[in-house]
Amino acid sequence: MANMKTLILTFVMILGIGGLVAAQTTDTLTLKPGQQKTTSRSRIKIKFISVVEDSRCPIDVDCIWAGNAKIKVQVSGLSGGPKMMELNTTTGRRGDQYDFWAINLESLTPMPRSGRTIRPKDYRARFTVVRIQR
Repeated sequence: MANMKTLILTFVMILGIGGLVAAQTTDTLTLKPGQQKTTSRSRIKIKFISVVEDSRCPIDVDCIWAGNAKIKVQVSGLSGGPKMMELNTTTGRRGDQYDFWAINLESLTPMPRSGRTIRPKDYRARFTVVRIQR
């Protein structure tokens, strides 16, 4: 009987851990301005609209403050209409929620360099999308 209890407990633990891993699987997307992609798991569409501001410290300069970049994105899905979001690299909201999914801005490249202007078409935003536990 003890072996049966151990077997059942082991089975329940494996299912629980497997469910946790599946629930925390992350979709990652990299977009350029104007580009839209759909995540493979969540089927959420993310469109990188534009860079609203970029005051990040150039990588070849010593700054007191790291600065911030803010981007605008549009998110839509199967069960809801479009939602506009403004996401930040340093200050403010780095992420938002849509239809039980967390959308986060992981990075914005390239980093600024002193004396150089980044052309809008050269930006790339990397996002992660993770299911929110209900």
